[in-house]
Amino acid sequence: MDAPPMPILALLLIACQVFCGLHVVRSGQERYWLYLIIALPGLGCLIYALGIMLPDMLGSRRGRRAVTQLHDRLDPERHLRALRDELELSDTRDTRVRLADELLRLGQSEEAASHYQAALRGIHAQAPDIMLGLARAQFAAGSSSACRLTLEQLIEYNPQFRSADGHLLYAQALSTLGESAKAEAEYRAMVDYFAGPEARYHFARLLIQLGRHAEARDQLQQIDTYARRAPRHYRNLHQDCLAQARSELQALLNQQT
Repeated sequence: MDAPPMPILALLLIACQVFCGLHVVRSGQERYWLYLIIALPGLGCLIYALGIMLPDMLGSRRGRRAVTQLHDRLDPERHLRALRDELELSDTRDTRVRLADELLRLGQSEEAASHYQAALRGIHAQAPDIMLGLARAQFAAGSSSACRLTLEQLIEYNPQFRSADGHLLYAQALSTLGESAKAEAEYRAMVDYFAGPEARYHFARLLIQLGRHAEARDQLQQIDTYARRAPRHYRNLHQDCLAQARSELQALLNQQT
């Protein structure tokens, strides 16, 4: 293959210099980086990218998530093996919970539930964070009735405990069990205070199941409107839920036409 013409290479170098220069200014880096980028076209950009931009990207939440996802694809159970070894050496509340958390993250919910259950012992027998983890694992394993019971016991033993995620999980369990009226009441109580779009999205899903499409459409449109106005980090953090909400909204709008 022929090498690219020199004008194209020159344009690429200029584009790299402009991109790196803008990063220097916007990220507040020392100005000597600008001199290096200008004085050494290509090499200066490479040094800056490796020395500043790459570590900055990997240190961000988005960068760390990308690295984690890459590791998971290459060896999804690398961390799980280390946690199993750690549990064999020291069977404590923390080692059990960390192992259960990782199992749940990897979709092995039944085993995760067994480790959360094992962690509920001694002075931690009614620990709300462990009970909430157990409820998550039970729901993921398809045991909505067990999930509901665990959450009700959690509040009984820990009346001052508050968790938006636990509240959402309870509403989802009620919905799955067919207790639509109770689930609707729980969703209505949380949609305005829940930090992300998940509560409103699951509420819309319940309304669709009940055949109340106009109300569901209104909830989904609120999600879409807020997401359009929200900062980029909000859209990145909730991108999966937002994509599902847009899909549901589009399906309802298509039904109108």
